[in-house]
Amino acid sequence: TRSNRPQSNPLLALLGWTSHVIGLVASDVRTTPDTNRAKALAQIATDPATARAALEKQAVDALQPYRSLAALTAAQLRPTLEEQVTALSSVAPSLSASELSDLALVIAAFKSIDTPKAAEMVARLEPLAAPGRPFGLSVRELQAMLAVRKGDTKRAKELWNEIAKDPAVPQGTSQRVTAM
Repeated sequence: TRSNRPQSNPLLALLGWTSHVIGLVASDVRTTPDTNRAKALAQIATDPATARAALEKQAVDALQPYRSLAALTAAQLRPTLEEQVTALSSVAPSLSASELSDLALVIAAFKSIDTPKAAEMVARLEPLAAPGRPFGLSVRELQAMLAVRKGDTKRAKELWNEIAKDPAVPQGTSQRVTAM
């Protein structure tokens, strides 16, 4: 059952969410025979290199959407943040759904926010900030974080207020915005 999945693991939560984004019903995911994927995901905590190798193989051999999910996950298992950002940016165009491509770029931007590439990564996301886009609030949050890093606290506050007023803001985002 879904309650047996470790909800505290953000990577597993991300995979569950991305399955939802591409239109999978939770019961379909549970009943799909996917032992290789489950085995690779279970290895992430104890042997990330082996898990990444298994996921990279699945990113080539598996059926969609598992191929895209494996590629997205494998990119995040690279040893350094810089390699993760590069891998996520590289894999994004090849993912099976535009929402997954967008997600890969948003994750890459979050991972790069404290690097010299932050401004470039966040700028690439501007089209995703449009009203009605699934990751618009995440992009606004990244823009606010970047404004703070540039010393523009006025702009950061404007963005955080904009996020806080959005009726669709997720609880976690709302809590972060309120804390800021």
